[in-house]
Amino acid sequence: MTFGRVARALLTTTCVIGMTGGMAASAGAAERPLPPASPEQARAEAIAQQTANDADAEFVSMMIPHHFQALVMSGMAPERSNDQELLTLADRIDAEQDIEISMMQSWQGWRDLEVTDAEEAYQEILQDPEMLEQMGMATPEELDEMSGSTGTAFDVQYLELMIEHHEGAIDMLVDVITNGNDATLEGWATDMLTTQQTQIRQMEAMLEAKS
Repeated sequence: MTFGRVARALLTTTCVIGMTGGMAASAGAAERPLPPASPEQARAEAIAQQTANDADAEFVSMMIPHHFQALVMSGMAPERSNDQELLTLADRIDAEQDIEISMMQSWQGWRDLEVTDAEEAYQEILQDPEMLEQMGMATPEELDEMSGSTGTAFDVQYLELMIEHHEGAIDMLVDVITNGNDATLEGWATDMLTTQQTQIRQMEAMLEAKS
């Protein structure tokens, strides 16, 4: 996926034809407003703005399993942590991202796309170390280490891995906001971006307090 916003500028050259009378006629025409778009044109423009492109479809298919790992990681917390702030955060991440998985799967259905099975897609990504690194996701080894720890050791591992996990998500969110075309998905992605940036700051403060 390509990150960064590409600006496109279009240059229009106006040709002036004729002498004084022709110039006056052109000026008079320029003062008249353009006719309003017909209902058919307005509908076509609205549909064009809502049409999902490849960036939209790829984002959803990859973010669903990415979110699923956050559920796996946060689901470990209740039995391993005694930190109430961390437990509250993990519970919030679990609830938010579970809802967002359902939203993205519904979006795929609306767009007549294949609906991603969250757990199945997640298990496939776990077998691809390069993809895990690119998306900021924890490796199977890191998950095993975290699942075997408790107390402060668990808290530190959870925070470190979840910060990296959120940072990977932010890259994906910026990409779809920049390159996607679906207005509904852009709104969701913008909300997710704000939430995850806020949670990163919170986790960094929590991590610093434990060091």
